Amino acid sequence: MFVRKYKLLLLFVGLTLIFASCGTSPQTEAEISTAVAQTVQAQNSLTKIANVPTQTPKPPTVEVSSTPENAQTATSAPIGNPGCTVSASLIGENPPDNVLVKPGELFWKTWTLQNTGTCTWNTSYNLVFWDGDLMGGLTSYPLPEPVAPNETKDISIYLKAPEVEGTATGYWRIQTPWGTNFGVGSGDASFYVQVNVSTQQEYGITNVSYNLVRDPLTGCPTNVRYTVYATITTNGPFAFDYYWDQSDGNESSVKTITLKEAGSVTLNREWMIGKGDSPNPRWIQLIVTGPEYQEYDKVTILNNCP
Repeated sequence: MFVRKYKLLLLFVGLTLIFASCGTSPQTEAEISTAVAQTVQAQNSLTKIANVPTQTPKPPTVEVSSTPENAQTATSAPIGNPGCTVSASLIGENPPDNVLVKPGELFWKTWTLQNTGTCTWNTSYNLVFWDGDLMGGLTSYPLPEPVAPNETKDISIYLKAPEVEGTATGYWRIQTPWGTNFGVGSGDASFYVQVNVSTQQEYGITNVSYNLVRDPLTGCPTNVRYTVYATITTNGPFAFDYYWDQSDGNESSVKTITLKEAGSVTLNREWMIGKGDSPNPRWIQLIVTGPEYQEYDKVTILNNCP
């Protein structure tokens, strides 16, 4: 540091002598003095900066993975057949085949399937479209809940009838997580939805008639059995839900009837009346709950052996 200052002092003296010999003006001398002073100040500043101790920069911190570099990342392996069997049986369906729907009409299709295999159908199983008319549905639907072996469940999808009149059919199957597709029955057939698209009047119940039978026909034994027969007629394939209502509140459970073509079906309900029971009139009534709710006439039963 002392040597550097000494060199600068000699430089200053030398410049002064040179300019003095050349006859420089006072302004020039002042400028030179200022320049030299700034040079000395700058040198002193750099010297101070050079003497400040510096910290050696630390290398950036790297988070080390707990997984070794040569370890392989886990991937989901393909699911293989667990060694059980898959099969199904079609127990019922609603609406029945060839039901009448209007062009573009939205409707539900429900298949009642029984798991006849040994595998449990979990939610990794899918209902998959197989062939025919998709009718606005998806190509695959995951099962909403598990179906254990021998268990029966309803599987429903929401569809849209084609805009063109005629018969439309769509075929479906069940797909396992390992890619096997299976149908129903011993022939492993695809189950399907089939509708008749038309603008004509929809199919439904056109008539209900009753017939009351007393057993025995005459006399007053200990018990008299009364049976009400209801004959229901439809104008085409039709499925409906119904139950019997009674004046004493002893109503039946709800049941489903499916007609695959136009025709009639006869239902019945019995009421046993004992000798000495109340002489008050009784009645039985058929009530259809779906697809549209309808109450039909009440059949009156008279106790003529009070």
